[in-house]
Amino acid sequence: MKKTGQPPPELVFGYLSAQSLGGVPMTEATDLGSARPFHANEGTRARAKERAVAAGLTVTAESRLGFTVCGPPSAYEALTGGRIESYEVLQRVPNGRVRYVTHLDIVGEGQPEDLGVGAARGTTAIEAVVLEQPRSPHQLSPAAQAPNVSKYHLRLPGDVAMLLGATAAQQQGVVGAGVQVAMVDTGHYAHTYFALQGYHVDPVTTLVPGTSPAEDPIGHGTGESANIFAVAPGATLRFYRASDSSGQLTSAIAGFLQAKTDHPQVLTNSWGGDLEWPPPDPRPPASSRVWVLEITDAVEQGIVVVFSAGNGQFSIEPQVPGVIAAGGVFVGPGLDLQASDYASGYVSPWFDGVLVPTVCGLVGMLPRAQYLMLPIPPGCTLDVEESRAADGQFPDTPDGTRSDDGWALFSGTSAAAPQIAGAAAVLLGTGGRPGLTVQQVTEALVKTATDVTAGHNHPRFNRPAGPGPDEATGPGLANVGEALKYARANF
Repeated sequence: MKKTGQPPPELVFGYLSAQSLGGVPMTEATDLGSARPFHANEGTRARAKERAVAAGLTVTAESRLGFTVCGPPSAYEALTGGRIESYEVLQRVPNGRVRYVTHLDIVGEGQPEDLGVGAARGTTAIEAVVLEQPRSPHQLSPAAQAPNVSKYHLRLPGDVAMLLGATAAQQQGVVGAGVQVAMVDTGHYAHTYFALQGYHVDPVTTLVPGTSPAEDPIGHGTGESANIFAVAPGATLRFYRASDSSGQLTSAIAGFLQAKTDHPQVLTNSWGGDLEWPPPDPRPPASSRVWVLEITDAVEQGIVVVFSAGNGQFSIEPQVPGVIAAGGVFVGPGLDLQASDYASGYVSPWFDGVLVPTVCGLVGMLPRAQYLMLPIPPGCTLDVEESRAADGQFPDTPDGTRSDDGWALFSGTSAAAPQIAGAAAVLLGTGGRPGLTVQQVTEALVKTATDVTAGHNHPRFNRPAGPGPDEATGPGLANVGEALKYARANF
């Protein structure tokens, strides 16, 4: 559902597709099996960047296919000859809510009808202009130790490591050492929890001009990153803040491109969009095809790319072939396993043979998935929201923490993605099997997952768990120790 929105913002983020070697624009791609035909040569990219800069845009990140930009609406209008208009689209947002979210489009004579896609004029070096559409976290000096609360929950790192089978690997000294895990999210705050545990976090890279690498207004990136270390305490985290000053993910694609350029072994992303389900068209939207090819390019470079499956969202990101889509399993007080009814799961309607999720991490249940006790900036959005009773849409109790203590209970498939990224780091690190391919890492995790046969996933999809792979949990809950044994025996 779409309705006319407010005037566009002063700063607009977008992506420019450079003229491809294959001669087919990314937005018109019919074969999304490989990104290689859509690479552009250096000269073409240079001319495209010159044209963008001349129009008043700033280049923020670059790949072999194109580059991300930001600038005022007038710069895009100078580049395309169209005008930017905003629309309100009804979609799912963090914490399971549904509301209208502002999307941008380029309209006018000669502009494509696809939402968010435009055409440059006066140059052949730029094949398409794509405006970044809203993406949101897939969830949702303080004390270094977590508070005690009465609500049932898991504590990090011990509970998560044990339930994902990582404790056995850690006892052998296989902790993801030597592996760089990149994470694109709202920011990373230097919480005392990370220092107490001795975790290694590289300096934060920011993508939005004027934002601080020390801040995380929402708290999402800080909290969810702790899941990486619970599984792989010896890994190195390289964080990319893709949020604006209020914490909104306005530069997620730029963050992904920059992380890809730095070539980590693992790249985890706990966010995504929300498209119509079931989709009305047999192919992904034009703007999504560009994004599919950028993600595919990362996989083809040998990077293990992890995306959260979604919390009721139907997103393009976890469907890309080669991506590990992280779904959700809930482990109760009696260690009983069931599908999380907070997590998305389905057979991809666009990519043959793709099942979302690929494998599962630990995720809470509806209504708010208050499940993992995670460190966050004191007084951030999550610190305040989770400490309060939910509104009438979600009658649930507070998590038992204070609104300014730097701790909160939350999860979502946002937690599962970094958990699975940590599992990949264990397999690739010292004592594991360094040099494993993306396909081998995926195979080891899938073949050794613990089958889950109870429960249903999110009501939007309402798929039941059962014996063997299913749409609710894929092959089941990741078992890091068994995956390590499999990798050692087979690769």
